Amino acid sequence: MARPTSAATEREHVTVQDVYLLALHEPYQSPQHPVPINATIVHALTLLHPAVPQPDGGRMYRCLTEFPGRTPGEVVPLSTLTFELDGGQLWPQVADWERVVDAVVHIARHQGCDAMPMGLPQVAAVLVGGGPNTVHELYQPDGSRSQTGPVERQQHLDELTGHVRRFAAEGPFWPGDNLVSPPREPRVLPYKPYRSN
Repeated sequence: MARPTSAATEREHVTVQDVYLLALHEPYQSPQHPVPINATIVHALTLLHPAVPQPDGGRMYRCLTEFPGRTPGEVVPLSTLTFELDGGQLWPQVADWERVVDAVVHIARHQGCDAMPMGLPQVAAVLVGGGPNTVHELYQPDGSRSQTGPVERQQHLDELTGHVRRFAAEGPFWPGDNLVSPPREPRVLPYKPYRSN
């Protein structure tokens, strides 16, 4: 007798190719860049690098590539994963994201994978560091205030996605060598209830 399938079990086998992780991190100086580097973009496959803590990196890879609605070529900030994991409440079931990000940044800095290191301006860093629905209050030196939020965040992500696509058009991002297989368990990752509207 055939086992009934649900949308969730059907989704578990859908993996979107060429998804990229955008991680904010402690700024560091680099002789190749005129400003401190506070963000790094890598291919999702870099999370399967043997120097990344596993199975944590593999589960984060699955979150990046299996989440419903993900599109090829999408740049996904770590803050978006946090939002999708019930505002971070589900991270303990998935990964120690800080250790994973530290390892990925180390690999990228030491040319163990292709990466796009960036010195994001403060407002852009605040926007991509907050969740998709976060509204930020900005205070100007003259004492005035303004708000910025989801629309401006998406504009920054679209711009970064354009940079990544231009880079990838010259050749795919190299994620590193000797990659491991992502873990099969859990069958479906514990996402926040997903609504497409």
